[in-house]
Amino acid sequence: MSGLITLARPDERSVRTRLAVTFRLLLLLRGLLLAMAVVLLADDPGPRLGLGLVVLGAETVIASAAWRRVLPAVQRMPPLCCLDALLVFAVLAEGGVFGPFFLFTVMTAAIAGVLYTWGPVLLVCVTQIALSFVAMAAAAPADRHSPGLLIALPVFYPLAACAGVALRTLFDQYAESEAVRRRAEAAVAAADERTRLAREMHDSLAKTLQGLTMSVATLPHWIRNSPDRAERDAQDILAALQVAAREARGLIADLREDAYGMPLPSAVLHVAAGWSHASAVPSSVETQGWFADDIPVAVRYEIISVLKEALTNVERHARAGQVDIRLLSSADALHLTVRDDGAGFAPPAGGRLDLLAREGHYGLVGMAERARRIGGRLALRSDPGGGTTVTIVVPHVPGAGHWSDAPDVSGTERRAS
Repeated sequence: MSGLITLARPDERSVRTRLAVTFRLLLLLRGLLLAMAVVLLADDPGPRLGLGLVVLGAETVIASAAWRRVLPAVQRMPPLCCLDALLVFAVLAEGGVFGPFFLFTVMTAAIAGVLYTWGPVLLVCVTQIALSFVAMAAAAPADRHSPGLLIALPVFYPLAACAGVALRTLFDQYAESEAVRRRAEAAVAAADERTRLAREMHDSLAKTLQGLTMSVATLPHWIRNSPDRAERDAQDILAALQVAAREARGLIADLREDAYGMPLPSAVLHVAAGWSHASAVPSSVETQGWFADDIPVAVRYEIISVLKEALTNVERHARAGQVDIRLLSSADALHLTVRDDGAGFAPPAGGRLDLLAREGHYGLVGMAERARRIGGRLALRSDPGGGTTVTIVVPHVPGAGHWSDAPDVSGTERRAS
């Protein structure tokens, strides 16, 4: 499986996403102000003003359409904002400082305030103020106004820049609070994981080792009195040691699993690729919908754990030739479906998964418990010879952050073998 998505830390993604949304909104507002100014221009704009309007309109449309490339370039090179101010000045000089184009020019300072630190912001503001005074000086005597108005108008540029800086500060504070929340969730998830590992060590590994201890303690007696019994016990001890080693490797693998720190779509791809490589069973992964940057850690952890347990069951029992995994984000829930074409089985009547535990099959019971732990539910469909489908549905947490279009995983499908 290739093409896995690599993203920045959650707090960085949060800031970048909000910054991108604000940049696009400001460009949209800039375009609306330009359109309004054109409508308010009653008389013929003239060829030079018309050309300037076309250039600025094209610049705004291109920046809005190609914002993924434009935004990083503008962030790296503040002189691009100064160049934009120069283009705006050409329109301002032709259309008049006191005409309908002035508010349009203010958007450049607001964008600079959102994107830059104070140094570049002051550079852009000083450039715009100087150009506005040049435009005022070049205005016809009939278009000139009182000195107070001449001084007051350029003040709009630093005010708009300060508004942009304040907005960026709010973004940073929000991102910091989000990071604190995520760290708290990670700490809770880590505590839950330690509890789970302790429980599993007690229920599986500790009991296996206790049985080994008892068998080893009686082995010298059988060696002296019944060599055949001693040989059988030695073989049983060897098998039990292999089981204990496998259980210990599983617990260690859980502790070292990188998928728990990945975004959910990338984590599903990562787990499926690793499982297909180890089991030699081909798998396909399909992801659809928009996935939040800040899916709670506990939710992401349990969904990934359900996926791993479902794949483990396929490897142990299904004898499948293909596994299909689908991760869907709908308007109100996350859906994970794991479908295999293996042997299948007859599920307990009435969906009583607890009846499987009586027979020593705890995998599905554990998956159902994980689903309930995060407010979700587990659905099982299987027929002998018809394969098995396991689905977990987890409702979205109300108000849990925003939805992001980065990365765009809608309709993607990956395969592993």
